[in-house]
Amino acid sequence: MRTHTILIVLAIGVIFGLFAGYYAGRWQRVGTLPDLVRPATARPATRSAGVPRDFISIAKEAESGVCHIATTAPVPEEVRIWRRFFGEPDLERVPYNYGSGFFFSKDGMILTNFHVVQGADTIRVGLTEKQEYPARLVGYDPLLDVAVLKAEGGPPNFRPLPLGDSDRLEKGEWVVAVGKPFGLEKTVTAGIVSAKGRQFEEVGGRMSITSYIQTDAAINPGNSGGPLLNLRGEVIGINTFILGRGGNIGIGFAIPINEVKRVLDRMVKGGRVSRAYLGVEVRDARSPEARQAGVTASSGAFVVGLAVGGPAQQAGVQLADVIVKVNETPIRDDRHLREIILRQTPGATVRLEVIRQGRPISLTVRLGSR
Repeated sequence: MRTHTILIVLAIGVIFGLFAGYYAGRWQRVGTLPDLVRPATARPATRSAGVPRDFISIAKEAESGVCHIATTAPVPEEVRIWRRFFGEPDLERVPYNYGSGFFFSKDGMILTNFHVVQGADTIRVGLTEKQEYPARLVGYDPLLDVAVLKAEGGPPNFRPLPLGDSDRLEKGEWVVAVGKPFGLEKTVTAGIVSAKGRQFEEVGGRMSITSYIQTDAAINPGNSGGPLLNLRGEVIGINTFILGRGGNIGIGFAIPINEVKRVLDRMVKGGRVSRAYLGVEVRDARSPEARQAGVTASSGAFVVGLAVGGPAQQAGVQLADVIVKVNETPIRDDRHLREIILRQTPGATVRLEVIRQGRPISLTVRLGSR
């Protein structure tokens, strides 16, 4: 009996020892986990001059240069009559639109989208809800959809955001959007450059004259006019529109800041920016329409329409011509021709090289204005 009891005790001891050893080993392994997965701060790294800053510092610096924009518009007279008929208080103006913008000079000059302020009779800009100032429209380019405002009042020196170089932007590069979507001021979102050079025939009911930066940084109603920043904190685009209805689905578009720079001085000087006008309707020279007309050119813009009395017609351009050069610039297609002409100064003289029935012809055109 005693021998049987001793064996039971020994067996229990062995089993207990096995379990104790197992759990001790397990806890020891868990204890070494921090040595295998180190936090980012465990071993500080020195930052080289070319390494971009983090999102936190970019957001802090950008917030002081980004403003929200609110506009009002006159109440239509028929609405005012209707309100008076039903005994409702008369209104002279109502909230009209809201969006975002950013300062690009210390004296209160602001860049935004033209559609944010188009049709407004009063404009207010603000760094916060409690820091709002009246503003006026200085200049605008309705085709590019950009405008310059001037804040009236406020601090003696605003903090401008630096303008970058959108031509250096790379697909896949990190970008940051700042604005006031749905009235939520100083909202910061991040994403990447999904694509460059996106083109559309029209945007928001107006002819599109530029290509766009595509990003998956969240852009929503109210972000229009706000900056798209690179990781150096430079503005490389103006957030303009999204695909989809109601809100962000990861496909937003910004006007490249280099396109804005080309007309910035003209907007600052005041008034509407006029664009050069050729007076042709064109298609890609490789389009089925051109091929049916016997065009064999591998590039260029095929003329399918002429404005009566327009600059092109007056210079001798004819239907079915293929425009292959403007000055010394070879024309890739119809979109490229439009971009090249729009970058010219209204009233400037340009030389067109066209192919007519297989023969090259040189024409001189004095561009119009629109």
